[in-house]
Parts: sequence; C-alpha cells; structure tokens
Amino acid sequence: MSHPFDATLKEILAQSPADLRRPFGLPTIEPVQTLNVDLSTISAATDVAIGFGAPIEEIVDVNFQSGPDPNVAARLLLYNAALHLRYTVPVRSVLVLLRPNASVPGLNGKHSYGRSGKRVTFQYDVIRMWREPVELFLEGGVGLLPLAPLGKLPPGKPADQAMREVIREIDRRLASLPDHAQAVRLMTAAFVLTGVRVRPDKRTALFQGVRVMHKTAWDEELEEIAKAERRVLLKVARQHLGDPDKKSEAALTAILDPGRLERMADIILSVKSWKELLAIK
Repeated sequence: MSHPFDATLKEILAQSPADLRRPFGLPTIEPVQTLNVDLSTISAATDVAIGFGAPIEEIVDVNFQSGPDPNVAARLLLYNAALHLRYTVPVRSVLVLLRPNASVPGLNGKHSYGRSGKRVTFQYDVIRMWREPVELFLEGGVGLLPLAPLGKLPPGKPADQAMREVIREIDRRLASLPDHAQAVRLMTAAFVLTGVRVRPDKRTALFQGVRVMHKTAWDEELEEIAKAERRVLLKVARQHLGDPDKKSEAALTAILDPGRLERMADIILSVKSWKELLAIK
C-alpha cells in the first residue's frame, strides 16, 4: 500500500534516477531514464521504474515503504512480472524501508509459494534506510538530499545535534543551486521526510534558520504535498472502508498536516470505519 511519504519520494527521485546508482548499487549502463509506466490496472502503481540502456537492457523497480504491509513482497512480484511482460528484459526489484516500523517479519529478500512440488521463488533487495550511512545521501546527487535525514547518523553525537547538522548540510548544498524552485522542492521534501523520524515539534525546530525555504513557498509546497497525500489516502481508504459520506470526505479534505495524513495512512488497514480513521490526530 502506498503511503504519503512514498509519494513524495516518487515525485522527487523520478526526476533524477541516476542519483540512485551509488547508494542502491544500480547498473552503470547508459543512458538511464525513468519509465513512465502505470501498473494501476492491476494494483497501485509502482514507485520508480528505471530503465537502463537504449534500447532498454535492464529495469530496476524501486519501491519505498514507510509503514507495515505484510503483502509488500507479493506486490513486488506482481510489479516485477508486469514490467518483464511489458519490456521483456530482466527486472530487479528493490524495496526501500524508510523506518523500522515498515520492517515487518519475513522481509528477507525472498518470496516463495507453491504446492504439490511446484514452487515460485522470487528474490528482491531490501534496503533499510536507518542502516545506510547518511554520507551516501549527503554527498551524492542533489536528488538524494531529501533521503539524508533517514540515514544512519554518525556516532558520538546526540541524535538532535547530528540531525541538525544533516539539515544544515542539505541547506548548504541547496543554497548553491541556480534553480531556486528546485531547491525549494527538495528542501520541502526533506522537511516532509524528516517527519518519518522525528515528532512534528522537533522537526520544526530542526529546520529553523534554513536559507533555502521562503515561508510562502514552503506553505504552497506543503499544501500541494498535502493534496497529493489526501488523494492517495482517499483512494486506499475507499478500497478498505468503502465510499465515505459527504461529511467524512469533507473532513479529510480539510486536513492540511502531512504528518497527520501519514499517521492515518499507517493505520488504515487496522481501522473499521471512516470515523475511526478521522479520529487519528
């Protein structure tokens, strides 16, 4: 199931797929391009499908997960098979877990099932962001910077201090970008994704004093992100809970806090009603 944080990453990283090569060990084949492929006819769309070569020689399907989903390995198999059917080239699947909460039992890089001596075995890569050195994301392409707050912080420092230094380094790099609009988008994405790791009050304090973000632009970007997150949440909630009444849909539309929307997405599969879902603060 897609979560709001996952949608943020899809939007940012689809614009710079080559940046993922070093931290995720992707192929060096040129050229590299994001594939505009929608698998929504069979399930929710995959996150970022990257093609290598012209014509395409290999595909890497990257999926981000911020919340628990016991069926995620089966979904990866579905996306892998659909991409292979469409392009008839090898497809590698990569699952990127954004926080420990997403690491449900059994995510060991293998999905297997069968009966009567016939088995299907599917292998995929698992990357746990909290175990990946933060330097991989601070020192790579600028498209990786929003992921840096999720990486393994350097030892020997209090977590708040280490995280503040990460944010300052993101700000330093983005301040040098000639395209201010791009810098704003990336800093806003970093702000949203930092919410995976820290409480809203601490997140606000961490970002105080950044140079890149103009308050008006920040508010506008967060509003756009909240709109996208509400669309994702509404789609999944309808599948799980059925169509909302007008009051419930209006209440969801009025939510502007991306963090609250993400918390709602985290528990969507465990609630029984729209009232229970909207009670999440």
